[in-house]
Amino acid sequence: MNNTWRVMTTKSDAEPWWFFEGWEKDIIQEWTFNNRDEAVGRFLEEMRRLSNTHHKSKSKKMHSIAFWDPGEVFFCEACDDDLQVYYGLIIFENDQPMEIQDESVLNQIRDRIQQK
Repeated sequence: MNNTWRVMTTKSDAEPWWFFEGWEKDIIQEWTFNNRDEAVGRFLEEMRRLSNTHHKSKSKKMHSIAFWDPGEVFFCEACDDDLQVYYGLIIFENDQPMEIQDESVLNQIRDRIQQK
């Protein structure tokens, strides 16, 4: 079986690790790879780009990172409230969130994001 990897960026009112029904409609950019190193490289490149343009960030299990600016919200008529806009970054391996075990990659993620 050939492994495939996907790196995706999303824009949503939910952090990218929730995968609520229909979350795929929030994908704004996607890359597909047949090589793990190339996929991880794109993931780290996008992480750096998003962390340079957004003030806040948080990760869950390192395969999903949320980026946001506190002032970027939109009004939700159904809930009668302002909701935060999150830009998500996700890496998948074979259609599942990838478990990142490489310490050097984990350190790059930890160095770049705010774990609060």
